Amino acid sequence: MDDPVKLQVRLPKDIHEWLAAFAIENDRSLNGQVVAILRRRMSEEKSTQKN
Repeated sequence: MDDPVKLQVRLPKDIHEWLAAFAIENDRSLNGQVVAILRRRMSEEKSTQKN
């Protein structure tokens, strides 16, 4: 990860629980899961903007 930035986010409990379970399923930390979701979405946005 290049030059990581610390970010605090307040999440509803149900979203936190879902993220934590999803992270476990994917053998990632909670932070790693959030980054993976955001990177995937970022990639989708970039490919949509090309069209």
